[in-house]
Amino acid sequence: MRGYFVTILVLAFLCSPAVGKKKSKKVEIITEFKPEDCSEASQDGDTLVVHYTGALEDGQIFDSSRGQGREPFSLVLGAKEVIRGWDEGLGDMCVGEVRKLIVPSELAYGDQGVKGIIPGGATLVFSVELLELKKKPFIKVPSGSGFYGYVGVVLVLGLVGYELYRRAANSSAESKRSKKSREHPSKRTQQRNKRKQ
Repeated sequence: MRGYFVTILVLAFLCSPAVGKKKSKKVEIITEFKPEDCSEASQDGDTLVVHYTGALEDGQIFDSSRGQGREPFSLVLGAKEVIRGWDEGLGDMCVGEVRKLIVPSELAYGDQGVKGIIPGGATLVFSVELLELKKKPFIKVPSGSGFYGYVGVVLVLGLVGYELYRRAANSSAESKRSKKSREHPSKRTQQRNKRKQ
C-alpha cells in the first residue's frame, strides 16, 4: 500500500505542468561606465530619460534613439511601459551610467517577436545611457478634469464653511454685547445718570 502511494505522488509530480518548463531567465547587466558620484539611483516609479541602441545577438541594430532626428526616450521604471527586461535591467542606475543589457526573449518579445524587425525567440542586446533621472513624487496628484472638479468642490465647501463660521461668530459676539449692555450699563451711561441727578 505504501509503495502504491509513493508511486502516485511521483507520477503526479512528473505530470504537473511546472515540471519540464524552463525557468525564466534573467537580464544580464554589464556596467560599461559608472560615474564616481552616484548620489541618486533609479527606482520603480522614477522617470528615466535614456539614449539606447537595440541590436540582435549578431550585432544587427533594429532600433536606436541616437539616429538622425531622434530624441532621447523617456519611461517610468516599473510601470510596464517597456519590455520586462528593461524594467529589471535599469533599476539602481545612476545619471551618466552606461549599461549593456542582454535580454532573453522571455523578458522581451517572446516567441512571437516583432514581425519584420525582431525574430521570435531572439535574445536582444541593448546599450543604454541614463541621461536624466526624475525621482518619483511623494504624493501623486491626479490629472484630468475630474481632479479639478474635486478641487472646486473642496474650495466651495471651504468658503461656505468659513462664511457660516464667520456669521456664527459675529452673531455670538453681538449677543454677548447686547446682553452686557442690558445687564451692566457702561461707565458713560452711569456718569450721565449721575449728572442728571
